[in-house]
Amino acid sequence: MAVNYAAGLSPYSDKGKCGLPEIFDPPEELERKVQELAELIRSSSNVVFHTGAGISTASGIPDFRGPNGVWTMEEKGLSPKFDTTFENARPSKTHMALLGLQRVGILKFLVSQNVDGLHVRSGFPRDKLAELHGNMFVEECVKCGKGKLRDTILDWEDSLPDRDLTLADEACRKADLSVTLGTSLQIKPSGNLPLITKKRGGKLVIVNLQATKHDRQADLRIHGYVDEVMTKLMKHLGLEVPEWTGPVVVERAEVAKAELSQAQELQGRLKEEPLAQHNGTTALCPGKAPRERRDGLKLECASPDMGPTPVKKMKVEPLLT
Repeated sequence: MAVNYAAGLSPYSDKGKCGLPEIFDPPEELERKVQELAELIRSSSNVVFHTGAGISTASGIPDFRGPNGVWTMEEKGLSPKFDTTFENARPSKTHMALLGLQRVGILKFLVSQNVDGLHVRSGFPRDKLAELHGNMFVEECVKCGKGKLRDTILDWEDSLPDRDLTLADEACRKADLSVTLGTSLQIKPSGNLPLITKKRGGKLVIVNLQATKHDRQADLRIHGYVDEVMTKLMKHLGLEVPEWTGPVVVERAEVAKAELSQAQELQGRLKEEPLAQHNGTTALCPGKAPRERRDGLKLECASPDMGPTPVKKMKVEPLLT
């Protein structure tokens, strides 16, 4: 599978503003802003994160509109540089930090525009995740049970998946804090979802190296590498970033929590008793995430009672100037 899946999309003239200059907060200001973000999170009861291509650049996958982004290089007549393939890409510090925030109950829902599958591979529960533009490794049948399997990646004029869009919309309406990471928020309707939280009285935090469409609406803007921001945030919150130990697919958060509790209980018993007393059973690695399987993602059929998918088009809007 070619890492440059964008080359397979239909031609589309309006890809938004590309190659905008990057902005970096000075070290002291960055530290102050991250501390402010930590305080906002502590004072919030329902936090939703929104992620874009910028969180996967550390994994070797280029973004779209950054200085070396896919669309930026295309405008220059150049080819983007890829440091990995989708199959070999590893979740970044940001992916794992988000998983850590979900495990302790801080992050209530995650909305992503990314198709690289890294959130799922990190072990993030799929019932707490909306992948609005599809997943490179997930296929579904058009007509449940009888249709042909097809990939879930959206083209420019495709409808957004009903289940994911509905869950994302509901999560944003319930949230009192929305945090965006690594997205210029130019694609509609996904880029406008964080504004739902803002319009309902919540706070909006934007973490991005470039200007975004909704900067004027933000209560806090942080200009820094997302991995650095999330690492600092976890320290301010007194949390550790979970270590990635390999591809893990977790379907439900409740199951993951129960398995993690059982694993911790087993680890405690194994520390107290000799390993030989467990009939050759090996101890679980400390900090290792609960797992359901490691053989790739599930091939899904849409539920027959979900009804028709509403027409929601992907649209790029220019940044406000």
